[in-house]
Amino acid sequence: MKFDDITQYFDPGLELTVKGKEYRVPLPSAELGLWCRTMMAASELDDTATGDQLQATAEQVSKLPPLPGNRTMPEHLLGPVYRQMMTDGVEDPYIEFCAMTVFFWIVGGEAMAERYWRSGGRPEARGPDNRASRRANAQRTGTAGASATPTPASTSGMSSPKRSGRSGRRRGSRGRRS
Repeated sequence: MKFDDITQYFDPGLELTVKGKEYRVPLPSAELGLWCRTMMAASELDDTATGDQLQATAEQVSKLPPLPGNRTMPEHLLGPVYRQMMTDGVEDPYIEFCAMTVFFWIVGGEAMAERYWRSGGRPEARGPDNRASRRANAQRTGTAGASATPTPASTSGMSSPKRSGRSGRRRGSRGRRS
């Protein structure tokens, strides 16, 4: 039996969009794939990993020993895309985020990489579309604007004395004066 060429089953890489520009990360080398899976062996991530689990793993991975050679982890993970991003002036946090996304792509596939990407690397982060929908809802309900801002409370920890409905002057006596 002869099997078809395996390349037809694999996408030629992972496409990441940074500041409107698309970057195609090539398939990882055997060495890089093995290193990533070895580093993940202790982790219990699977296809149902939560954002919190992904974030905890990302923090662990950032503390791992470097790959062989004089290249950083993002250089290894992004391959030639790293140089393209540097040439394009992409900021370091974006490069680090893209590299970690590639790490999750290598060890967990597209679904895991997408969950990490959509969380912005922070499981508590709101997606970009949520911000727009919150603004739209605020405009529809009329809750947006300065008039909706509550008056700040005192921060001194002390409260003002209660005032009665009367002004501070005496108008009459409640009891007898002698």
